[in-house]
Amino acid sequence: MSQRDLGAAIGVSPMAISKYERGEVTPNSGTLIRLSKALDINIDFFFRQIGVTLSRPHYRCRKSLRKKEENSIHAKVTDWLERYLEVEMISGTTASLDLPSREESRVSTLEDVEAVARKIRDEWSLGQDPIENVMDVLEQHGIKVGVLKAPDSFDALTFYHDDRTPVIAINSAMTGDRQRYNCAHELGHLVLHVEPPLDEEDAAHRFAGAFLVPRDMVWKELGRNRHGIDLRELYTLKHKYGMSMKAWIHRARDLGVITERTERGLYIRLNRVMNGKEEPGRQIKPETPTHMYLLILRALNEKKITRSRARELFGGDIPEIATGQGDR
Repeated sequence: MSQRDLGAAIGVSPMAISKYERGEVTPNSGTLIRLSKALDINIDFFFRQIGVTLSRPHYRCRKSLRKKEENSIHAKVTDWLERYLEVEMISGTTASLDLPSREESRVSTLEDVEAVARKIRDEWSLGQDPIENVMDVLEQHGIKVGVLKAPDSFDALTFYHDDRTPVIAINSAMTGDRQRYNCAHELGHLVLHVEPPLDEEDAAHRFAGAFLVPRDMVWKELGRNRHGIDLRELYTLKHKYGMSMKAWIHRARDLGVITERTERGLYIRLNRVMNGKEEPGRQIKPETPTHMYLLILRALNEKKITRSRARELFGGDIPEIATGQGDR
C-alpha cells in the first residue's frame, strides 16, 4: 500500500500516515483499530515491546528478486522475527549459536567442504541417518528459520539479526525437498569460509549435498561405481533422505559413482517425466519449524499469555488436534 492508499482506507491524509511512520504523531485508539483492519493485522502488533534490525540479505538462491518483492520479504521476516523474539523473551528460552570457528571451516577444495559437512553432522550428533526436519536442526543450533508466502522467483534468503544471529527465510510454496536443500545451501554459506580457487556457490552446493546425504551413505545406497541408475532408485532415495532426484544425480556424479555421460543421460530421462518443475510421483511435503510454535504453546499452558496473545504471536489461529470417531 502507498501512503495515499492507506490514508484513504482509514480516513486520514497521506501526510498523517507519513507522520505515523516517522514517529512524529501517535495515532489514537480509533485510528489504530482502523489501521489493524485495513492492514489485516492484530492490533497487538502496534504494542510490541521488541524491535529488530535486519541486515540486507547476504545470500540468495536461484533468481533475482525485484526491489519491491525483496522489501516485502524483508518486512514479513521482520514481523515474524519480532514475534519470535518476544516469544523467547516470555519463555526465557533462547538457543545459542553453535557453528564451527572460522579456522575450522576454512575451505579451498571440495574435499575440504565434505570434511566440514561431516564435522558439523558429528558435532550436532546427527550421525549418518536421514535428517527428519532440517529446519528444526538449524533452530536447535541457534539459526532462526522462518517460512513465508512469497513469489515463485524466491527460494531462500539469509539475513542477520543485529549483525549476530543468522535468520533464514524460506518460501512456503516449495516442495519439502527443495526447502531442505535450500536450508542446507544457506547453512553452507553461513558456515564456510571459502578461499581461492574454490567458487563460493560451488562450495555451498557441495555442502548442501554432503550435509543432507553423507558420502558413506551415498556409497552404501548406490555403491561406488555404477554404469546406470534406475529412476525408481532415485525416487525411493528421495523420499528416504528428503533430497530431490536431481540432487541425488548431482551428488552421485560429485562422488564419482557415475560418469558425466551417465549423469547427462539420467537428467534427460528425468526431464522427460517431469511435470514442469515438479519431479514425478508423490511430492515431499513442505517442512515447518516447530521451535517457536512449541514455545507459544508452553507459554499459553503456563498462563504467561492469553489465547488471543498466543494467536497474535503465532500469526494466526493456533491449530487444533484433528480427532476422528475412532480416537480415544
